[in-house]
Amino acid sequence: MAQSLSELQPTITTARLSLDAPSPSDDPAMRDMFSDIPTMAYLRFKTKEENGGWTIPEIVSRREGHSKQIVDRTGNCFYIHDKATGELAGVMGANTINRADRNAHVGIILWKKYWSGGYGTEALYELMRGLFEDDKLHKLTYETTEKNDGMRGFLEKACGTPLTYINKDELMCTATHKWVSFYVYSIFEEDWPRIKVALLERMRAGAAKYANKA
Repeated sequence: MAQSLSELQPTITTARLSLDAPSPSDDPAMRDMFSDIPTMAYLRFKTKEENGGWTIPEIVSRREGHSKQIVDRTGNCFYIHDKATGELAGVMGANTINRADRNAHVGIILWKKYWSGGYGTEALYELMRGLFEDDKLHKLTYETTEKNDGMRGFLEKACGTPLTYINKDELMCTATHKWVSFYVYSIFEEDWPRIKVALLERMRAGAAKYANKA
């Protein structure tokens, strides 16, 4: 009997988040998130806003593609849920995993309301921990845009990872009619022990900070 997605990619729980396998029940929320311009401010080329945003069939196709990657072990995809409310907070994963050469391209999208508060760090810590420690990958590559200060700040400041290179004018955004350049960062397995300590300390400090505000 074929294993279910939740068996192939078991749920990971953190202090505040549930990182789950893709589910049809999240299709409407995923459509809304990908179509939300404030949330996708630095990823406008993904919004499909010139067509009125994403459709449910397009989201289904996207989910099925990620599900196939999980089955084939060529990628992973976690739907990020807020444990307190059960609502979709975002999505993250390794879009491609090359197991022969032990590398992957990874990324995350969060609803704008979750941009602050350390939710991204909490989720990405678990993603990288799994890819480096469980899957034994050698290299993870992040790709973001110039003005995405949150993502670039996480990589440069929290992870201490310098910019690797810039793919200048890589695509034309149909929403803005402007060229998009991608800022690329690479993290290697030898970097992970240092980054792991830094992220754990960051999460510990964040938890204490928000506890004091409660």
